[in-house]
Amino acid sequence: MATEQEYKCSIEIKFPTDLLAQHAMDVLSVDEEIGDRVTKALSTKENSLLVDVASSEAKMLRVSVSSFYDMLTVFLKCYQEFQ
Repeated sequence: MATEQEYKCSIEIKFPTDLLAQHAMDVLSVDEEIGDRVTKALSTKENSLLVDVASSEAKMLRVSVSSFYDMLTVFLKCYQEFQ
């Protein structure tokens, strides 16, 4: 049974290069959302990573977006270490 995704959040993160945006999408898209209360779609457009998150509950949207930012922080720290 599909649930109505009433709560939505769109995020755009600019990177220095198209390749880095693609690498971020490749790394961050591995972790799927658990259950059917949240959906997350990642894509790139030029040097930007685009993230669309939708949820049937405000709390689940907040948790998902917060988790995404935590994972993004880990990706960026790793990238900086290997620069």
